[in-house]
Amino acid sequence: MVNDMNDNIITNASNPIIDGKAPHLKCTKQDISDIVLLPGDPARVKMVGSLCDSFNIIAENREYTVGVGIYNNIRITVCSTGIGASSTEIAVLELIELGAKALIRIGGTGVLRKDIQLGDLIINTGAVRRGGSSNFYAPIDYPAVASYEVIQTLVDACKKNNQKYHLGISGSVGSFFAGQGRKVLGKDFNSENVLNEYINLNVLNLEMESETIMTLGSIFGVMTGSICAVHANRITDEWLVNFEQPQLNMCKTVLDACVDLSSKL
Repeated sequence: MVNDMNDNIITNASNPIIDGKAPHLKCTKQDISDIVLLPGDPARVKMVGSLCDSFNIIAENREYTVGVGIYNNIRITVCSTGIGASSTEIAVLELIELGAKALIRIGGTGVLRKDIQLGDLIINTGAVRRGGSSNFYAPIDYPAVASYEVIQTLVDACKKNNQKYHLGISGSVGSFFAGQGRKVLGKDFNSENVLNEYINLNVLNLEMESETIMTLGSIFGVMTGSICAVHANRITDEWLVNFEQPQLNMCKTVLDACVDLSSKL
């Protein structure tokens, strides 16, 4: 870094690491553990922290809140991504540059099957790539797939915690309203056909971040996965308002999975 004649601090625009800290996450390599959990909501960082043996928030900037804790003697970082692909892209790439080896999305999702109950857990094995940001890194026929090791540890943790879970492919979409088949502000953007396309492809659920995590993880050689609690069923048209307990169940489950995954890194 240098100071210009107006006493502005100037650094490299192509990769602006400042005092060893990533420009958006405001963290150093020492702050990031091998396993990082990725909620969209910054508030969920503290929810995970409430289940840890110890936990500290180390950075807060824009949509990114980063905390580090200990759970059953395993060091775990939690970093919120905000909503959607573009903010998730930034978090994922900065975390990988800082040394993360496994990235697991934790969040909420809407399902496309009548038999799946609100509060159940969804483990995605892969995702339809409609987030947008990953298209700049790989052609659309490059797959977004979760790591086998992560999937297995998530399944085992669900069984251990007696959590009902479902495995399948996510529709990971860079739109909450029209892109997920919702009518909005009195207009219908082909909503019925949007949902029917996903249903015909046996897509299990809709959300907004997992394909970005999976695609970039594969490109840059880190493990990835996704587990979400069901807060909506698009077939029965139900939305769970009091969502905290399913989220806590999911957080406890994924922390147990992290203990198992730590031995596989």
